Amino acid sequence: MKTMSKRQYQVGELIKRTLSSMFREGVFDEKINDLFSITEVSPSPGYQTAWVFVSAMDATKNDDLVKKLNEISSEIRYELANKINMRFTPALIFKFDNSLEYAKRIEDLLNSPEVKKDLEEN
Repeated sequence: MKTMSKRQYQVGELIKRTLSSMFREGVFDEKINDLFSITEVSPSPGYQTAWVFVSAMDATKNDDLVKKLNEISSEIRYELANKINMRFTPALIFKFDNSLEYAKRIEDLLNSPEVKKDLEEN
């Protein structure tokens, strides 16, 4: 995966802060009532699309949350366009952020008896 440019990073952070604020203010409470956090926003190089990575506080609801968010993404995009000053507001694609699960799996592997044994031998 290509690294983001400084401008892409800045746009991603602006979108992330604005979306977080919108959800915190309860703009979409009637449609999304799950607790979740926006972990990252990754805009495409042309800013036509932005991938919004989310993680539900209740891990069993991640798939349902992403589905709900993608169903109302056009409404979210419309509200976002009213709050940020960009020539073009990117289409939002919500995805589940599995980085915490990945980190947990790595930690479990490093703490496994087989790996500890190998580390002690060196």
